[in-house]
Amino acid sequence: MSDSMRKLLRAVVVLLMVGFCWSAEAVADELSSELKGLAGKRVLWLGDSITHAGGYVADVEYYLRTRGPELGFELINVGLPSETVSGLSEANHADGKFPRPDLHERLVRVLDQSKPEIVFACYGMNCGIYLPLDEERFGAYKDGQTWLHESAAARGIRIIHVTPPVYDAGGKVSEYSYVLDEYAKWLLAQREDAGWEVIDVHFPMARYLEERRQVEAGFVLQKDGVHPGSLGHWVMAKAILQGMGAKDLDDVESLEDLTKSPAEGEKLLALITQRQELLRNAWLSSTGHLRPGLPKGLPLEEATLKANELREQIEQLRKGTSLSKSESEWKGFQRIDFKLGERKAHLVFPKNMAVGHPWIWRTEFFGAFDMADQMLLKEGWVVAYVDMQNLYGAPIAMEIMDRFHEVVTKEFDVAEKVVLEGFSRGGLYAFNWAALRPEKVAAIYADAPVLDFKSWPGGKGRGPGNAKDWEGCLRAYGLSEEEAMGYLLNPIDNLKALAGAKIPIIIVAGDADKVVPVEENTLIVEKRYKELGGEIRVILKPGVDHHPHSLEDPTPIVEFLQQHQRRR
Repeated sequence: MSDSMRKLLRAVVVLLMVGFCWSAEAVADELSSELKGLAGKRVLWLGDSITHAGGYVADVEYYLRTRGPELGFELINVGLPSETVSGLSEANHADGKFPRPDLHERLVRVLDQSKPEIVFACYGMNCGIYLPLDEERFGAYKDGQTWLHESAAARGIRIIHVTPPVYDAGGKVSEYSYVLDEYAKWLLAQREDAGWEVIDVHFPMARYLEERRQVEAGFVLQKDGVHPGSLGHWVMAKAILQGMGAKDLDDVESLEDLTKSPAEGEKLLALITQRQELLRNAWLSSTGHLRPGLPKGLPLEEATLKANELREQIEQLRKGTSLSKSESEWKGFQRIDFKLGERKAHLVFPKNMAVGHPWIWRTEFFGAFDMADQMLLKEGWVVAYVDMQNLYGAPIAMEIMDRFHEVVTKEFDVAEKVVLEGFSRGGLYAFNWAALRPEKVAAIYADAPVLDFKSWPGGKGRGPGNAKDWEGCLRAYGLSEEEAMGYLLNPIDNLKALAGAKIPIIIVAGDADKVVPVEENTLIVEKRYKELGGEIRVILKPGVDHHPHSLEDPTPIVEFLQQHQRRR
């Protein structure tokens, strides 16, 4: 074996060992399976003024972002002050200014527009309209909760009911406290009676009050008996998180305890709260309601852009890092530029981020024949690029790709798994990195891809090759021409790891490509990947040469990527 071949193999082994070490040293994920189940989900929070205030929702998000930042969830708070699920209202509510809002009036609009996969619903405080227990009012509450449950289930939405908070009369006996006790008991009984998912905050709050009052007479969580302060919201959030399996909160008694980690915890919670309020007001305005006196939210598109900026600040603060960036516009979308060492890099952000925060990484020729990229941006995907020109997918390019993926997933709020997009010679980068890091790849979209450097730029088959690029390719890999002819890590020879990870592949190519002949690249990969049990779809364009790339209507590409990104 030649010295240069030994060097190459050593480089490959080092890259593989680096990947192993990163995996072995990763922080153990201690989140419960229930909390992990929020990954990639849009989660809607329904309720009255307590939910609208948002404290417990922000606390839940803080916990999730600091314990499981890779989950890629989105929490949407559309709590509406004064609202009931019972449909009842006092005769002179708000001094006769308006009746209590009824969830029945707006639920369909909210679900149709927000399209959640999970709903948390916390109702009861207003539903008995602060009167003694009465079978008719109790029946209206039961009917309303049942209607809400069935409405969500009919749309395939998972709904988690939350018992109402306590009504606290400062430790004094109150008939309405008893009403909410009974409402909470009935809701909890639906776990067994109807198979509902129900999380209890009512009785944990009651126990907390009882324990505190044993050492501090007159202690309250709600100064007005209804609306919890920050501590009360944390007691609710803790009960919800523990109800979903959180194991590390027994000793977390207050927000001060919660925000000790990370170092800037208080600022982080403030940013999360600010972002939630921004989106809450926008969603309430967009979906509509009959409750007067609420601030008008920004148009949803504008609010989402501002929320994306806040999310970036949240991620930077969480990690204690900051990347020097500049901002511009690319085809009507926000573009963030930065440098990875001396190499230029950028991300283009959608106006509304899709659930799961998917992204596609163009490995070469950013902006060329970008019909699919633009459609994905409109669908809520991020488009990314780092300059690796003249490296032909060599091991040195793999090091750059490792670093880029690390920076992007830590500095920006995108999914851990990425779709790789390999145009022409970019196919070498996409397939080679996927073979090294299959656990980080959701899918591959390749377009007239180079999948064997002997075909291009080598020109050792049917194509003419390119002498200058062949020389540069050999230099990047550290190979002589003889060594290159025996090289066994071209994509056509190195598909086993991709198939083992079940990475779906879609390739678009012209069947008359003279530069990168499909017979030496795409068709070999198609045959071998199918033999390995891998999923691959090839779209051949009759009579088309190496250009033009992509499809005039990229819908088949985009649908393939969206389907597999969601599944993975």
